[in-house]
Amino acid sequence: FKDIMLRVEEKSRIPFQASLIDREEQLVDRKLRSDVRAIDGAREAVAAVTVPRCVCSNSRSERIEFMLEKVHLLPFFTDRIFSAMETPTAKTKPAPDVFLFAAEKLNANPANTFVIEDSVHGVHGARAAGMRVIGFTGAGHSYPGHADALTEAGAETVIRRWAELKSVIAALSEWSDA
Repeated sequence: FKDIMLRVEEKSRIPFQASLIDREEQLVDRKLRSDVRAIDGAREAVAAVTVPRCVCSNSRSERIEFMLEKVHLLPFFTDRIFSAMETPTAKTKPAPDVFLFAAEKLNANPANTFVIEDSVHGVHGARAAGMRVIGFTGAGHSYPGHADALTEAGAETVIRRWAELKSVIAALSEWSDA
């Protein structure tokens, strides 16, 4: 949201008060503290992934850590949380930078990397990084047509439930268009 507000400010040439942007951040954090809930099957799905895993997000790392801690997933991602704003370029998705930065830090080949992504910007960024993408529509912010939007952006397939992840990764690992 902050990025959107800054772009509106730039294009309209009407300055927003810095306090308005800070207030928005505080309100989002407050809402997350009260509303973030684990999605059914998420813990089991993450635990089933035995290769290195990480989180790549446009959010601040403190916010990511808070949300993961609240849903008891933080131990799975210790030292592997990457905020786009904290990469050397600070470019957010749809730029591929956060994905490429994470791959470099984890010594991962982008072509052999699966990204689980719930946003069109994220799908575009992961695909631009040369990664394979599985769309996810099981979160509370999903909407009618969300799966189609993720597929059109470049997701190879879309899952709605975390229980589907293990079999989808296994199937996609067997298939490659290379």
